[in-house]
Amino acid sequence: MRLFVKAVINFFKKKWVIQAIGMIALCALIWFIGPLIAIAGSAPLESELARGLTMAAAVVIWVIWRLVAEIRAGRRDQQLVKDLAEPREETEAKSAEAAAVDENIELLTENFSKALKLLRETRGAKQHLYELPWYVIIGPPGSGKTTALLNSGLKFPLADRLGSKPIRGVSGTRNCEWLFTEEAVLIDTAGRYTTQESYQAVDAAEWAGFLKLLKEHRPRRPINGVLVTLSLSDLLQHTEEERALHARAVRQRVQELYSALGIRFPIYVLFTKCDLVAGFNDFFADLTQEERAQVWGETFPEDGSGQPVDVLARFAAGYDELLQRLSRRMHSRIQDERDVQRRSLILDFPQQMALLKPPMERFLEDAFGANRFETRPLLRGVYLTSGTQEGTPIDRVMGLLAATFRISRQTVPIFSGRGRSFFLTRLLKEVIFPEAELAGLDPRVERKRRLIQAGTYASVLVLALACIVLWMVSFQRNTSAIEQVEQEIERYRAASVDASDWQSSLRTLIPKLDPLLSVSDIYENTGGMAHFGLYQGEKIRVAANHAYEHWLRDYFLPVNLQRLAQRMTGPEASNPDILYELLRVYLMLGQPEHMDARIAGPWIRSDWESHFGTEPDLLARLSLHLDNLFKLRLDPQPLDEVLVSGVRAKLSQVPQTIQLYARFKNESQLDRTHDFKLGQVLGPDGGRVFVAADGRDVGTLAVPGLFTAYGYSELFLKKSLEFVKEAVNENWVLGKQATLDLPEIQRLHGDFQKLYLTDYQKTWSKLLSSIKLRRPRDINQTIEWLEILSRPANPVRPLLEGVEKNTSLTKIASLTAQLLNKVPAVAEASVDDRTRKLLDAARQAETGGDPEIDPVQTVEAAFEDLNYLVRSSADRPAPLDSTLKTVASLRDYMLQIGSAALSGEQALRSASGRVGGEGGDVLLQAKSEFGRLPEPLKSWFLSFLTVGWRQTLAGAKGELNSMLKTGVGSPCRAAFSGRYPFVRSSSKDATLMDFAKFFAPNGVLDQFFQTNLKTFVDVNRPVWTEVGMDNQSLGLSPTTIRQFQHASAIRSAFFSAGGQMPTVSFTLKPISLDQNVATFRFNLDGQEVVYRHGPEQVSRLQWPGPSGGPGVRVVFEAVDGRQVSRSKEGSWALFRLLDEALVEKTDLPERFRVTFQVDGYRARYELRAGSVTNPFGLAALKSFSCPDAL
Repeated sequence: MRLFVKAVINFFKKKWVIQAIGMIALCALIWFIGPLIAIAGSAPLESELARGLTMAAAVVIWVIWRLVAEIRAGRRDQQLVKDLAEPREETEAKSAEAAAVDENIELLTENFSKALKLLRETRGAKQHLYELPWYVIIGPPGSGKTTALLNSGLKFPLADRLGSKPIRGVSGTRNCEWLFTEEAVLIDTAGRYTTQESYQAVDAAEWAGFLKLLKEHRPRRPINGVLVTLSLSDLLQHTEEERALHARAVRQRVQELYSALGIRFPIYVLFTKCDLVAGFNDFFADLTQEERAQVWGETFPEDGSGQPVDVLARFAAGYDELLQRLSRRMHSRIQDERDVQRRSLILDFPQQMALLKPPMERFLEDAFGANRFETRPLLRGVYLTSGTQEGTPIDRVMGLLAATFRISRQTVPIFSGRGRSFFLTRLLKEVIFPEAELAGLDPRVERKRRLIQAGTYASVLVLALACIVLWMVSFQRNTSAIEQVEQEIERYRAASVDASDWQSSLRTLIPKLDPLLSVSDIYENTGGMAHFGLYQGEKIRVAANHAYEHWLRDYFLPVNLQRLAQRMTGPEASNPDILYELLRVYLMLGQPEHMDARIAGPWIRSDWESHFGTEPDLLARLSLHLDNLFKLRLDPQPLDEVLVSGVRAKLSQVPQTIQLYARFKNESQLDRTHDFKLGQVLGPDGGRVFVAADGRDVGTLAVPGLFTAYGYSELFLKKSLEFVKEAVNENWVLGKQATLDLPEIQRLHGDFQKLYLTDYQKTWSKLLSSIKLRRPRDINQTIEWLEILSRPANPVRPLLEGVEKNTSLTKIASLTAQLLNKVPAVAEASVDDRTRKLLDAARQAETGGDPEIDPVQTVEAAFEDLNYLVRSSADRPAPLDSTLKTVASLRDYMLQIGSAALSGEQALRSASGRVGGEGGDVLLQAKSEFGRLPEPLKSWFLSFLTVGWRQTLAGAKGELNSMLKTGVGSPCRAAFSGRYPFVRSSSKDATLMDFAKFFAPNGVLDQFFQTNLKTFVDVNRPVWTEVGMDNQSLGLSPTTIRQFQHASAIRSAFFSAGGQMPTVSFTLKPISLDQNVATFRFNLDGQEVVYRHGPEQVSRLQWPGPSGGPGVRVVFEAVDGRQVSRSKEGSWALFRLLDEALVEKTDLPERFRVTFQVDGYRARYELRAGSVTNPFGLAALKSFSCPDAL
C-alpha cells in the first residue's frame, strides 16, 4: 500500500502532470466563465465555437511549449553525452594506455547512452541528467573512493542491464568513473588528478578540461559538492612530508574547482579504510546492518552568514568526544568478547584512534586551513568510513611499544570474513545528498538569469499595461467615434436642400453629403487601436455609404446634368469646340457606358471654379464628391433629347476637320506626363540663367506632350487613323453615321495634319521666344552665368538637343509610315472593307499623297539653323562646341576683369584694339561668333558682350585716369600752375623748357594723347568728340577732350617747324608812326627794328631770339628829343607786350595789325606770322588748363 501511495504521489509530482492539471483548469474556466466575460459590451467567448477554438489554441500552445522544453533539455543532454563520450587524443606518453582503452570506447559510449535513457525512464519528478545533483570525488590514488561508493548501499539503475561496475573511461580524460544513482550523479575522478605525480602536464590538462566540461554543461551550478577521500592507511604509513604533499594537492584541486567553476560548494572529507586500523573489525563486529549505516563523524554547523565555524577547533572537540564514546563502548565490548587476542585489540582500539588525531588535524589544517590569499574552503564535515575489509591492519600502539621497549611486533591477523560497509549508507543519503542545494550558484550566471527574469517580468508587465492602455484607448476612440457619428447625423438631419437653382442646389447638397461621408472617415481615422474593443465601424460605415451613394446618384448627379444643359444653351455654346465637349460630358453622365472621368471631371470643375472661385473650401468638397460619384456604377439618366438634337445640328455646321482636331487636341493634352518641361530640361542652373519673357520662372514653361516627338509619333501619327475612322463613322456624340470616299479621306487627313503641324511649329517658336536671359546684376553674376553656360553639362545643350529631337520630324514620320505598312495581316483581316480603305488612305497620306509642300519639312526648316548647332558627324563636331568654347573664352576674360587679374593697361589695350578695329580681341571674336548664331542664342550671348565691354571700358578709363593724374596732371600743374602765358595776370613765366616738354611733338601731352586717347577721340571734327562702340564709350569728359585739343593747337602754333623747342617766326612792317615821333625802335631778344618815317621795310624776327637776353623793348624818340619806352622781361616778354598792345585781326589768319602805344606816342605795324597756325591771338593758349581727370 505504501508503495502504491508513493507511486501515486510521485506521479502527481511530475511537471507535465501538474501542467496538464493546470491546462484542464484553464479550459474549464474558458468554457464556463468565458461567456460571462465582456469587453466594451461584447462577449468574444459567447459562442461554443469561439470557446472551443480558444481552448484548442491554449492546448496547442502548451504542447508546443512542452515539446520545445523537452527538445532543448534533450539537446542539452545529448551535447553533454557527446562531449563526455567523445574520445580525446592523449600525449605520446599515454599512447600505450590509450590504445588499450580505445577498444572499449564504442561499447562504453553505447552503455553510457543506455544508462541515461534508463535513468530517465526510472526517474519520477526529475527526467534529465542536468537536473540531478552532481558530486565530484577527489583523493589520492588507492584512497578507496570507488570502493566506498560501490559499498555505500546506493541503488544503481544500470546494474541489472550494464553490470554492477560503473562506467569507466567515458569522459575525455578516460579515467573518470560516472556513477548514476537515483539521487545523484557521482563523478569519481582518478587519483592522479589529485596528486598529478605521474604525468603532471597530461594530468593537469585533463583536470582543467574536466572542469571546463562541467562549467560548459552546468553553468549555473556545475557541482553540488566535493567528496575528498583519504585512506587512513596512507595517513598512518606516510611520512609527514608525504602527508603534507597530499594535503597541498587536495588544497590546490579545491582552489582550482573554486576558481574554474565560480561557485562555493560544500566539502565533505571521508577518511576511508578504517578497517585497516587494528581492532576496527573486532570493535564493531557486533553492529547490525542498520547500525553500520549510521554516520560516524562530524557535520559542522553554519553561522548566520552561511560561513562555517572554526572547523579545525570544532573537529578537535568532536574527535575527543568520539574517543570518549569509543572508550565507553570498549568496556561492554570487552565483556562480550571471549577471545583474548581480540579483547586485546578491542582494548587498544580507542588508543589507535587517538593516535590518528594529530595527523588528521595536520592534514585538515594543510588542506582546508584559512589563507588570506585563497578562497576559504567550505568544509562541511569530516567522516570515518569503511567500504570493505581487505589488507593487513596497522597496529600503531604495538608499533610504539615495540620501538620503545625493543620487543618484537606481533602481527595483527588479516580479516578473513565477508566484507561489509561501515558508516556509508546514511552518510550519502541523509547527510550529503539532502544538502545538494547548499552549493552556491555562479554569480555571473545568476546575474544574467536575474536580468533575463527581470526582463521577462518587465515585458509581461509592459504587455499587460499595454493591453490595458490599448483597451482604454479603444474604448475612448470608439466612444469618441460614436459621439462624432451622432453629431454628423444631427448635421445631416438639420440640413435641407434648396433646389431653386443649380448653384443653390450644390451649396445645400454639401451639408447633406459631407456628414454621410464623414461617418466613413471617422472610422477610417480611428486607427487600428480602435479594434481592441467593441468596433461597430463596419456596420455604421456600410449604412452611411449606402445613404451617401443614394444622395450622389439621385441628387448630386441630376444637378450637374441640369447645369451642363444650361451651359449648352449659354454663352459657352458659341465656341464649337467647347460646345462639343459639353455635349460629350452631358451624354457621358446620362449614358454611363460612355463615361470617362478624365474627360468629364475637368469640364465640370472648370465651371465650378468660375462660379465658386472665391470659395476654395466649397470647391474642394464638390471636387471630392464628384470623384466619389465617378467611382460608382451609375444608372442611365433621362436626357433632354430636344437639346441634344439641337446641339448636334449646330455642331454639324462646323468643319469636320476642325472638330476632329479640336477634340483630338483636348483629349491628348489631358495627359501631361510627356510634356517638354523646361524645368526638367534646363535643370536648376537653367533657372538661374534664364527667365520667362513675362517674368515668371522659366521652369514653368513647357511644351504640351502632344507637340513633342512622343506626341507626334505616339499620339498624332498612330492615332490619326483612329480619328479619321471616327470622323468617317462619326461618333456617339454627334449621333449620326457618314460615309466618305477615298479622296475625301485623303483631304480630311491632310487638313488634319496641316492644323496639327502649324500648331506644332507655333508652339515651339513661342517657347523659344519666351526664354530670356536674366540681366546680370554685376560682373560676378555675369561670370557665374558664363561659367554655367560653358560647362559640358550646360543648360543650352539639352535645350537645343530637345528642340532638335522634337522638331526633326522626317525620321519620325518615316518610321511611322513603315509601321503603318507593317500592320499585321491578322489585324487587317479582322476589319471590314471600309476600314481597310481608311488604312490605305492614311498610308497614302503619310507617304506623300498630297503633292503640296510637306508640312513636316516646313516645321524642320523653321528650326534648321538651331538644329544644325547640335548635329555632329564622325568628322565634324557639333558647331555648338565651338560656340561654347567662345563662351568659355569670354568667361575667362570676364573672370580676369572681375577678379582684378586683368590690369588697367590690359583693359586699355583691349578697349583700344576693339575701338580701333585692330582685331584679335576676345570681345571682337565673341561678337563675330555670336553674331552668326540664330535666335534666340544670338540675343542671349550678345548680351554678355555688353556687360563685358562695359567692364572693359571701365577698366580702361580707370587706367587712363591713373596715368593722366600721375603722368600728366600732376607735373603739368607743377610746371604751369599760376604761370604765364596760361595765367595772363601772372608775373611768373612758364619756362620754355617745361613748355617744350609738355607741348612739343611727342611731348608729354602729345605722347599721352597719341598713345592712349587718340583711338577714343574723333579729331577730325572742329570740336573733338569721343568715339564709342556698341552704344558704349569711355565716358570721357568733354572738358578734358578740349584741353587736349587746346594742347594740339598750341603745339601746332609754337612747334610748326617740327623742333623740340617753341619757335615763332614773323615779320614786322610799319604801317604808321605819329608825326611827333622821330624814331621808333623795337628790340626783341637782341633783334632790333628801327623805323624813321622812311620807306616801309619788312623786318624778319624770331621768337625766342637767337641771341641776347630774353626781353623786349619799344622806344619812342620824339622830335623834340624826348624819349619814352616800355620793356618786358622774360621768355614770354613778346607775348606780354602784345597783350598790352592793340592787336587787330585781319581777313588773313596769319596777319595782324599791332599798335604800340606809350605815353600817347603810337606806332602801328603789320605783324605777319610764318604760318596760319600761329600763337598770336591763340585762344587755346588762354583756355588751356592741365587735364586732371577723364
